[in-house]
Amino acid sequence: MSLLAKRRPDVIILLDILAALLEGPKLPTRLAQTCNLSYDNFVKFAPILESKKLVERKPEEGHELYALTVEGFKLHEEFRKNLS
Repeated sequence: MSLLAKRRPDVIILLDILAALLEGPKLPTRLAQTCNLSYDNFVKFAPILESKKLVERKPEEGHELYALTVEGFKLHEEFRKNLS
């Protein structure tokens, strides 16, 4: 990593994950890719969102998908309003 590379704050990463789930449930690997995270970094953030009940894991066709909860949607909308 370059010394000039900028690291995103954790809160921005968490909001990026919520934003990616606005489109619908995603597999963890696809969600990590959408948010430009390594899978290892994604698995550090997912439990935070789950513990706050902002996302949930849903089994579907033998896979586990991450989905946005109502609380996660409301939080994302609130941040979006305040940033506009």
